[in-house]
Amino acid sequence: MTISQRRQRTRSALQDAAITVFARRGVAGASIEEICEQGGFTRGAFYSNYATKDELVLGIIDEEFALAVAGASDLKDRLDGGPIHPTDGDADPEATGTAAAGSTAAAGSTAAQRDILRRALEHFQFPFSSTPDRIIAMRDIEVHSLRHPELRTRLDEVMRTHKESLYTTVSDILTHYGARSTVPLRTLVDICHSCYDTAAKDAVVAHPGAESVDVDRSTLLTVLVSFVEFPQDCRTTDGVPS
Repeated sequence: MTISQRRQRTRSALQDAAITVFARRGVAGASIEEICEQGGFTRGAFYSNYATKDELVLGIIDEEFALAVAGASDLKDRLDGGPIHPTDGDADPEATGTAAAGSTAAAGSTAAQRDILRRALEHFQFPFSSTPDRIIAMRDIEVHSLRHPELRTRLDEVMRTHKESLYTTVSDILTHYGARSTVPLRTLVDICHSCYDTAAKDAVVAHPGAESVDVDRSTLLTVLVSFVEFPQDCRTTDGVPS
């Protein structure tokens, strides 16, 4: 393992430890000592990677949004390589049975659209969505940054860079389907993020103390069906545009 690989592993472990402590005590209440203890590191290890706790917060945001962009890019690559199939091998019960059987269906129909978008969502990873700790930590980071304008400005810069990449990738995905957003693309992405954010909060509230939660994406799917328009003459095979 190279020095840079070891350094990245240390940084990732510190970020994971910080997320756990942030979820438990909040960003303001979390000390560097607690973060180091949670991750099994010395203060020296911390300061060799981050100058301050705020730098660690920025690193967490950068990593989480980078993963989301990478996930969207992976989805685009999968589309370029051929049809996407449901991860569980089952078709959407609200989609047409003929699409699940491999028949050709009109993408302009609501059922076919819904199945296409549902399959795409299955492969998309949202920031801070894998565990309750991450969902809670993200909310506290948001509140903490509102109290510290300088940090907020830097967070916005980090997120803006990743969002620009995300907008481009989402545009490419829609183009692959021959589809378009009926609202500005940035608005669509922001609406989707807000919907998912609310669903993630609801999942944590519904399952207190759980180590992991399944975030309900049904509202998000409804939003996408409402704002994404497919050409009426577009045809699909296995529920995915050819």
